[in-house]
Amino acid sequence: MRNAGLKITAAQTPDYDDRAAMGAALNRLYGAATQSVQEIVADLTASERARLAVFCYGRVHLNAIGLAIAATCELDHLNAAAHSATAGRTIFTQSRNGTFVTDRRFGRRIPISLAASVPSRRLDAQAEPAQSLA
Repeated sequence: MRNAGLKITAAQTPDYDDRAAMGAALNRLYGAATQSVQEIVADLTASERARLAVFCYGRVHLNAIGLAIAATCELDHLNAAAHSATAGRTIFTQSRNGTFVTDRRFGRRIPISLAASVPSRRLDAQAEPAQSLA
């Protein structure tokens, strides 16, 4: 049997420079506060900012930064970056309204309660059809 190996080659795409610029900006954003977001993304094009905003918005720890970046974007660019008019409009609206959804419960588990007992009538009703088949 022949071993099939996966060959990964670096693809030269026209967006390579865009990705490098976005990667450098993303590295700076991880340690940045939302107040310094505008100066970090100032050198990016409108489409790069929109893609970065959608990327950050989708991560819990970067959600507020994503909305701060989205505040610098136009609706058309956010729609294109999100590949959805609904998602783009949602990010656009939240960035303009200051609606920052932060759910801090992601690190805690919600307790689950189990039923202490099952009513005996249910068990009897379920057991009867099985007995009649025998």
